[in-house]
Amino acid sequence: MKTIEIDEELYQFIAGQTKHIGEDASSILRRLLNFKQAVSNKTNQAPHKEHHYSLFDDLLQSDTFTNEKSIISRFILLLGALYNYNPALFSIAATSLHGSKRQYLAKDKQSLETSGKNTKPREIIGTPYWVISNTNTARKLLIIESIMSDMGISENMINQVTLAFLP
Repeated sequence: MKTIEIDEELYQFIAGQTKHIGEDASSILRRLLNFKQAVSNKTNQAPHKEHHYSLFDDLLQSDTFTNEKSIISRFILLLGALYNYNPALFSIAATSLHGSKRQYLAKDKQSLETSGKNTKPREIIGTPYWVISNTNTARKLLIIESIMSDMGISENMINQVTLAFLP
């Protein structure tokens, strides 16, 4: 498995071509380019798992994450990584996630401010999303776990992220 860097516009295009949950970028590009795969479908499933393990392992082991003691900063870093993993799935998960009285994520600060008192919206850097930051650590974990679950990320990876979340 090789890693390449692409610009945001191209990434959004590729992510927008997803036909089913869990389809990885290689499969999407192969389909779009009509490029036949030389290996079996069983082998084709492994890179997707490796991709998201690698993505989160890279973040969880990064100096930026491990040296960050602020729970809210870790929270925002994780949400950014989830968005970058699959913007389309993140958007679906973010839209469906809310409390009984509060909206947790939105594409603008004002929507969060009007959904409750003292929400303290924070921008999720590198994404079009904002998140409320005035929640306890347990609620932040619930938000992360819920989004990861809705995105189809494995329970094992959710547990790894949960354990790494607390400094």
